[in-house]
Amino acid sequence: MLLDPKPKSKGVDLFSRDEELKELLSSLRDNPITLITGIRRVGKSSLMRVAIAETEQDSMMIDVRRIYSDSSGSIGRVDLSYAIQGELEKKLKKEKIKALLNKVKGVSFMGNSVTFNWNDITLSSILEKLNDHPKPFIIAFDEAQYFRYYGGKGGKSIQNLIAWSFDNLENIRFLLTGSEVGLIHDFIGTDDYESPLHGRYIYEIVLKPFSKDISIEFLKAAFAESHIQIPLEEITAAQNLLDGIVGHLVQYGLNRLRRSHDESLSETFRTAKMLFISELKELEKRSPRYRKVLEFIASGATTFTAILRSFQASGDSASKSRVADALRILERSSWINKEHGRYSITDCVLAELIKNGGF
Repeated sequence: MLLDPKPKSKGVDLFSRDEELKELLSSLRDNPITLITGIRRVGKSSLMRVAIAETEQDSMMIDVRRIYSDSSGSIGRVDLSYAIQGELEKKLKKEKIKALLNKVKGVSFMGNSVTFNWNDITLSSILEKLNDHPKPFIIAFDEAQYFRYYGGKGGKSIQNLIAWSFDNLENIRFLLTGSEVGLIHDFIGTDDYESPLHGRYIYEIVLKPFSKDISIEFLKAAFAESHIQIPLEEITAAQNLLDGIVGHLVQYGLNRLRRSHDESLSETFRTAKMLFISELKELEKRSPRYRKVLEFIASGATTFTAILRSFQASGDSASKSRVADALRILERSSWINKEHGRYSITDCVLAELIKNGGF
């Protein structure tokens, strides 16, 4: 169902992402580490879940945000271990998985039940045995940026585990999603020379918003599926305001099933603004310059030179390299786009919010 507000898990519900799905499935066969990144509500979790459902490879998927929530904001080894145990128990109907786990010290079977003794088990010992699987085994972490709350060193032990697996286990595949700035800066650390993962090849899929035409086709298909006729001018107006973020489009569609066009747009815009206010505050914690860049672009400074001059005019003596780094990170994270030497804010709701000083 296209207007299901939850992440999709069936290919039939993953609208116009065939190329991205094909690319992801190929990467899961060939690359030790794959990232899905992009702006919030663009469909990263849906792409992950559909790929896991459609691949012929065995897998387990961990929602790191759920572990973070259940552990009251500090993820420990026990929290992660029991989450992994829960996922592995679901796989025990497959004899080849059961046979591999039976070789792990601390795992014992009695009939159809299994016992995990975490005093004897290490995560690396589980990976070593899963590495003997005839096909590459996928370990998927959704919202992986929450691993920065793992242990006392910002997830360093998880980084080390993935790096060790990269170097030694050719049949293990890691798939991670998350908001790109949080994921890259706080967990993966690709720009951090001290990160255990620095220098290792990571295949990255940046999920982009829908184009105008695809956004309109999505809403038309979603309303047709729900057996409701909506005038094309209303669909076009919704796209013009909400742009191509599929989460916004779904929210509008759900509202429109019960409310008028204007009420639906207003409520969707209000909800989207609240989400972005939270995101922008988090972004500003990482560097106030990120917010400044967005403000400058929203006010009309769309070239590198204009943005640099805006920093200087504001009293911030940021160097060219610092400004270039901020632009690069925001572009890689899909907060901004660059086309023909000019920058723009990716999401229309975000652009309107910043332009009007709504955060």
